[in-house]
Amino acid sequence: MTDNKNLYCPNWLYEVTVSMAVHDFLLKSYSIEMISKKFSEGLSEEYTPIPFEEISNPAEEILRFMAEIKNSEYEAHERANHFTHYRLKFDGLKGARKMKGLFGSAFDGTKEKKYSEVKVVKDFKAFTFALRSMTVPVAPSGWSIKNEKEIELLINIIGKDFSLDDML
Repeated sequence: MTDNKNLYCPNWLYEVTVSMAVHDFLLKSYSIEMISKKFSEGLSEEYTPIPFEEISNPAEEILRFMAEIKNSEYEAHERANHFTHYRLKFDGLKGARKMKGLFGSAFDGTKEKKYSEVKVVKDFKAFTFALRSMTVPVAPSGWSIKNEKEIELLINIIGKDFSLDDML
């Protein structure tokens, strides 16, 4: 991986971490702030620092949005997992995401900040409506990001334990 310390996190990676924060909040007994700090610290080791609020605020907004959905085909944690899978595997309308290319990697940072709290919430809502109309692919049954290859950075962040300071 190249030196990304002075570059911003790619948008797709930011969106994956926000949706993983939502997923973890729904399935584990940790606060959204604790989970967001873990992802924020992990991404900040590689890229320009990301305040944990830039992960927790959109995650909370997504949780509020999902609480309003009635008669859904999918549970909230399943929607978050499907969004994580979609953003990891697909580059929007361009098709499948290539993690490693001839001249770089999908993990290469950007010179300008291309992610935002508003954009991730908007993208999640659009994905949810597309999911309802079955126009986007869903994660295969039993899929987990932990079993993916070529995403060492994410696997390392996911695998980190919470520190005692996080729990206070």
